[in-house]
Amino acid sequence: MDAVALKVELQSCGLKISNITGVRRGGAGPTGGLHLRILPDVEGNIPVVGGFVDSSPYYLEEINGEPWVFRDGVALAQVEMMESAKFYQRATSSGVPMSKIGLLHCPTTFATTLLQTCAFWEDWRRCQFCGIELTLKDRSTVGFKDSKSLVETIACAKELDGISNVVFTSGVARDEEKALSKYAEICSAVKRATGVSLQLQIVPPRDATWLARLRDAGVDALGVHIETFDPEVFSRVTPGKAAIGFEQYIRTWEQAVDVFGRWQVSTYVLVGLGERLETIFRGVETCSSLGVYPFVVPFRPIAGTPMEATTPPSPSLMARVYLEAAAILGKYEGTAKSSKAGCVSCGECSALPDFERASRAIRAESSPLAVCRR
Repeated sequence: MDAVALKVELQSCGLKISNITGVRRGGAGPTGGLHLRILPDVEGNIPVVGGFVDSSPYYLEEINGEPWVFRDGVALAQVEMMESAKFYQRATSSGVPMSKIGLLHCPTTFATTLLQTCAFWEDWRRCQFCGIELTLKDRSTVGFKDSKSLVETIACAKELDGISNVVFTSGVARDEEKALSKYAEICSAVKRATGVSLQLQIVPPRDATWLARLRDAGVDALGVHIETFDPEVFSRVTPGKAAIGFEQYIRTWEQAVDVFGRWQVSTYVLVGLGERLETIFRGVETCSSLGVYPFVVPFRPIAGTPMEATTPPSPSLMARVYLEAAAILGKYEGTAKSSKAGCVSCGECSALPDFERASRAIRAESSPLAVCRR
């Protein structure tokens, strides 16, 4: 089994490990995982906690002190695990542990949720898979991150751990104007102090002029996450986003691409919510034609949410989706490596960038020029 195929298997099945201390269990996005490098060069965030992981055939054991992934007693691949970030041992000037301000999602990407509450959380609009407020309950984070704490923490992460880009996620604010104004202030302060590339993730703003204002504040890339293109799943699983409507998401993507450029705007496309396969491919086509990167990710259930017992999609289904999505992206010359910051730039929670690179290599090998060289 090659490293990319193993990554797909592990992201659907999970990996059993002996020590899960410190693994993030709540939060807004893919959680319950650890960064692994499957040697020599495939990296991914692999789920290590959750009910589905308990039944995974994959487990971690050491050979001569080095960690390997095993299945049925057979060593499949040697892996390297990301070391704990050095900035986790520091505190802000106000005494807050920096690990409560943000986390490393991969060796180069710092991520944090600016607003850890969501207007959708307590009513019918709540996304059924989201755990954004769970980390508040276990006190592993703070409800809102201020500019000073973020600048101190990100500067420390850059100096000690070498991060190069930042992901700012957010819940849906009750006062959108106030929240966006605060996000712009934060992004401007972080950009001035550290110079790192920034991605901000928001719902479609009612006032589209905010897109240019956010760019001018230092935002390099924008995430506007629709999650699913299946109308039935959209209404049932993400009712608050469904109330915003497909059309508004598409309109915002078009406007955002005009502001930030092609492939600097992205959206999550979750697989495994009960959607029809054809809706995924139509959605990927729509995004790619606009220059929006469709970040295809296997659904990962979060304990404490309404969908905690849902099983992730199978590896074979994910491989099929990745192959088709990579082919569609290729038609429009879409590439994850073009993204300046954020989830697409990190690429850890999806194998689409890996399939995309393989697809490009195949196209290059079969081109007339390649044939001529042979």
